[in-house]
Amino acid sequence: MSYLWKEWLELSRSKAFWLLFLPVAAASLSVLASVKSLPAEHGLPVFLQMMFEMNVYIVPLLCLFFASFSVMQEKEQRTMVMIVAKSRSPLSFLWRKSAAIQLLTMAVLIVWYFILIVPVKFWFVFHVPPFLHFLLATMALVFMFNQLGILLGLLCKTKIQLISANLAVLFVFLYLYDFVLLYILPSVTYDNVRLFSFVYFLQPLHALRFYLETALGVFSLDYLSRTMKKFFSFPPELFVLLNIAVWGVGALAASIGWSRKGEER
Repeated sequence: MSYLWKEWLELSRSKAFWLLFLPVAAASLSVLASVKSLPAEHGLPVFLQMMFEMNVYIVPLLCLFFASFSVMQEKEQRTMVMIVAKSRSPLSFLWRKSAAIQLLTMAVLIVWYFILIVPVKFWFVFHVPPFLHFLLATMALVFMFNQLGILLGLLCKTKIQLISANLAVLFVFLYLYDFVLLYILPSVTYDNVRLFSFVYFLQPLHALRFYLETALGVFSLDYLSRTMKKFFSFPPELFVLLNIAVWGVGALAASIGWSRKGEER
């Protein structure tokens, strides 16, 4: 608990975090202003979907830079060495650091979205399940990119390296992954479309978007061609769990492995 309080004090003083959070708040208000004229019965799912599309571009940036620079700050100020010496284990530091970053970033975003949903309840027909689906998709996004940020903070030795690594990760997820898929798309046939589907949805932004669109009823799986039915044959929840395991838990496991390697050195 004391470590969590320490992280909160650092977060509250962090100008970088709040500067990165400002675009989230500003974009959210902009989306809210653009959808308030929609019909009351259809406004909520459209608003939540537009919010998530905005989050896809801003939240990974926020989480990667905050988590990675939080770890880098511990290394530069030598507090990481002091905490490790006190607990006698780098793993203890890593677990507490990961838990603190996850809890605080998720708490800030959840509080903001609960504040934002208040006017939505007056403009649209409000249902709790769609809002919970939106929160779940957003928190899954936060978890994965926080863990990737922590891993990058451990791997990089300088701030220049860290900035480059963060931008490279964002480029891969936002652009490069799709470019590669477009390159192999002409070779996709009915026989291998399920394999292509697996590769396509092994990207967290695709998987979470698919999950939220189906949960909100924005995207229907009815009246699809045979090929598209085979492409969407996996349940969206499976892809969400798979991405959390690969990118979130996988990054945590890699961080633990790197910490153990450092302990041996």
